[in-house]
Amino acid sequence: MNPPTSLRAGRLAALTLVAVAASACASHQHSIGLGATGTGVQTARQYYVLFGLAKVNEVDPQRMAEGLTSYTIETRFGFVDLLLMPFLLPLSATSRTVVVRT
Repeated sequence: MNPPTSLRAGRLAALTLVAVAASACASHQHSIGLGATGTGVQTARQYYVLFGLAKVNEVDPQRMAEGLTSYTIETRFGFVDLLLMPFLLPLSATSRTVVVRT
């Protein structure tokens, strides 16, 4: 016996939402010194062409940390980057988010 169509559609929507949420964010965190000791956060977006072979803009985490010796750098492919993909992929471009916590 098959479940009703609305129940199947609900299950499919929930499964799709879980799949997008699970795959939408991949991150890497690197601590310099003691790591983040305050509440300061700066965010920048790094763009690449040819599917990651060449940088379009330069994002310098040391400049974002303003000369501090303890901070945390997080690079991630987040939800906003996922939303930008349909616009960037035809240009063979990708993006990632760089977050510096001080």
